[in-house]
Amino acid sequence: MDDEFIPPTQPFGALVPPPKIPGTAVAAATPSPQPQRSPGERFRLRSRGSLWRLVDRTLDAVDEVADQIALGLGLRQR
Repeated sequence: MDDEFIPPTQPFGALVPPPKIPGTAVAAATPSPQPQRSPGERFRLRSRGSLWRLVDRTLDAVDEVADQIALGLGLRQR
């Protein structure tokens, strides 16, 4: 053990671990996010054309029928 080389200590040496080097960022080939649309922009059925008017009227009629069925079964009160 006496013949092992022990390096001399430095006067400014601190007993702290070495600093961590931050990882390198890797670019990914992902597309940029799509711009957000307002909620009113998604559900404008009346301004799109005759097909959308037909769909809108059909859904209104189905809703009315469902309301009448619910009233008849006593599930809702007017």
